[in-house]
Amino acid sequence: MRWGRERLWLALVDEPVVATYDPKGDQGELILRFPHPVTAVCPSEEGLWLIAGGGRLGRRLILWSLEEDRAIREFDCPDGAAGGMALEGRNVWLTHPNNRKLFCLDREEGKVRWMIRTDKETYSPDFYGGALWLVERDPGPLGHWGSGTENRCAFIRYDTARETVAERLAVPFTPRCMALEGERFWYAEEGRGGFASIARKDLTRR
Repeated sequence: MRWGRERLWLALVDEPVVATYDPKGDQGELILRFPHPVTAVCPSEEGLWLIAGGGRLGRRLILWSLEEDRAIREFDCPDGAAGGMALEGRNVWLTHPNNRKLFCLDREEGKVRWMIRTDKETYSPDFYGGALWLVERDPGPLGHWGSGTENRCAFIRYDTARETVAERLAVPFTPRCMALEGERFWYAEEGRGGFASIARKDLTRR
């Protein structure tokens, strides 16, 4: 999920396609059918960045040209990281929730610039106002062996220079993914169909 060009971009994993949704017109549009499941999408001036199946560890980072209908750049995701991506200048940020890692890659060459370990699981990164935002999930004392009801989730603003959380906004649900539209968060909730949005001012800091 990513906001861009006045619409929401969506990767539908069950059907390997990319689509958009225009909330003003309440209209959706199919953009791309892909041969492998797509787990993340991010539009850019170069084309569409995707995380899709394939590659050495089963996950590839792909720059796809809609005009040429082909991949014009692709790299293996380091460590199989596939928890989402965000673009920042020459960098691509990737997350690996289970291993609690953030990767920063050079978007031209695919080389890892650096890796950050996080205290909790993070995924679905996005940038707003020059800051990296992520979904943070604490699965509780039993981890993924638990029922899922122990999850504590938040939208966090992460200071990559200090490698620490700068702001944490608690959410009363488990987001599958998140995207920023200015001061508004779009999200899809685990266990429910569709997606919704909420203003930053309506969330509680903790």
